[in-house]
Amino acid sequence: MHILITGGTGLIGKALTEKLQSEGHTVAILSRSGGDFLWNVRDHFMDPLALQNVDAIVHLAGAGIADKRWSATRKQEIIGSRVKSAKLLEDTLASTQHQVKTVVSASGIGYYGADTGELICTETSETGLDFVAVCTQAWEKSMDPFMAQGLRVVKLRIGLVMSSQGGIFRVLARPVYWFIGAILGTGKQWQSWIHIDDLVEIFHQSLINSSAAGIYNVVAPQPIRHREMITVIANRLKRPLIFPAIPSWFLKVLLGELANLVTGGNFVSSEKIQKELRFTFKYTSFAEAIKKLTYV
Repeated sequence: MHILITGGTGLIGKALTEKLQSEGHTVAILSRSGGDFLWNVRDHFMDPLALQNVDAIVHLAGAGIADKRWSATRKQEIIGSRVKSAKLLEDTLASTQHQVKTVVSASGIGYYGADTGELICTETSETGLDFVAVCTQAWEKSMDPFMAQGLRVVKLRIGLVMSSQGGIFRVLARPVYWFIGAILGTGKQWQSWIHIDDLVEIFHQSLINSSAAGIYNVVAPQPIRHREMITVIANRLKRPLIFPAIPSWFLKVLLGELANLVTGGNFVSSEKIQKELRFTFKYTSFAEAIKKLTYV
């Protein structure tokens, strides 16, 4: 297949490109700079040549949700980067001759809300009411017009990605390595995670399996509580956890509403993707998943 990836220079995009090329697919990157083709979401411009001979699009583009404190302007930027980029893709497809049949879009388990407590979240669970949920709902809704164009659309609600190249693992592991790690909040919050290798394989299967359609939770089958996650990381790094837990109120003073991402959590089910796509996870144990990951 010939696959076009938006946001292909990020953590997931780089790993996915390597995976797809190893499977014999041709990959092109659509980027603001440095990619194979250029686009400018703000100016609603996309090089129409980017769609030549393309069979499928993987849509990963979007401003980092945890990169900056959530001011009103930043919230608009986070949502707009997702919705407006999807609209640009939609309009370009509608006005250009192409052979695209499939669009696979990233989404997030934040759809259910930053903190769902002990609730087991499935693909049919209700959306949350906080900013993360509102953002993710708008993100997913922006993909619906592609179905109206007759394309197969897959939306992947991704959990916490475990990778040596970036993402949450290195954020959590670095302070532990330097002896300043601590439990965040109560430690009881559920963390639904996925190893980068399983994640890119799910993207791959979503592209090549014509029966894949709709929404799938992309998380390992065994969520873990935050306290256990940090303890496993400390054991992996052979470091003690010296400092007491950092209370939620302090994190909220420090980070504002953004603190919800670390003080909250979700128990998310991956049963649907295992049953419908018969996907077998390579990593189901968190301890095994981080065994070979590097952290500094």
